[in-house]
Amino acid sequence: MKHISKLWIFIFFIFESCVIFQATKVPSNNLKATIIKSSNKTPKIVFLGDSITHGRVSYDYVGSIAKHPSLNNSLIINEGINSRLTLQIMEQLEDLKELKPDIVFLLIGTNDLKATLSTDEYKRYASLWSLKEPVTEESFSNHLRTIIKTIKTDTNAKLIVFSPPILGEDPNSIPFQRSKRFAELTKNIVIQEKAIYKPLHETLSKGLEEAKLKTRKPYIQNTWDMYWTILRYYSTSASWNEIGDSNGYHYLTDAIHLNERGGKILEGMALEEIISKEP
Repeated sequence: MKHISKLWIFIFFIFESCVIFQATKVPSNNLKATIIKSSNKTPKIVFLGDSITHGRVSYDYVGSIAKHPSLNNSLIINEGINSRLTLQIMEQLEDLKELKPDIVFLLIGTNDLKATLSTDEYKRYASLWSLKEPVTEESFSNHLRTIIKTIKTDTNAKLIVFSPPILGEDPNSIPFQRSKRFAELTKNIVIQEKAIYKPLHETLSKGLEEAKLKTRKPYIQNTWDMYWTILRYYSTSASWNEIGDSNGYHYLTDAIHLNERGGKILEGMALEEIISKEP
């Protein structure tokens, strides 16, 4: 019996490792890889962001955009990595300048705002990224402004910035209100710096109101819920929508990441700007 228990533990460890690999696999079409390979395709379209852009633990809106029939000759770059803050986006700007993109989409802020929710949340990011300074509204605003100014000054790219999405779906919860605040900060900075603003948070919020849901679940810090959601996606045939529905969310999967219902809204906003660029 003891040997059987050890075998099951070993099998679970291997399975869990495979799931983690799938969830964290770096996009093959990231900035560095694209620069090394080189390509004559145009326009060069870069998506900068965190796990929502990465598309391994939520609906892959960048991958779906890349399959759009009108973009066969476009170069789509996915520079999204799980758990990134604005600080880590700043570290990608030299590669971005080297690529000389035509269009840049920026979706960032969820992890910055999560790091302001509690000491425990901050410690996770501090450990992951070796942060030296606390994450605050001011640090987020300063970093975001630097990113926008650098892209506008050092490239000729059309820059589109999304507001961070909702965090949880209960509008009365502190995390949701914090996500609203970070969306407002984003909007103000984008307008001041004369980039293009896309109201993702506002659109999702309005959609939740119109859906007239019986219950609206808040975000509660629980890493296991996120891991369990990822495990279900990669070990079953369930879609992101089905998983989100079973977890009690309308636009989200685990109170953080977008299911297909939410991701399609983001995708549509991006396509509006890309297709308008096409002849």
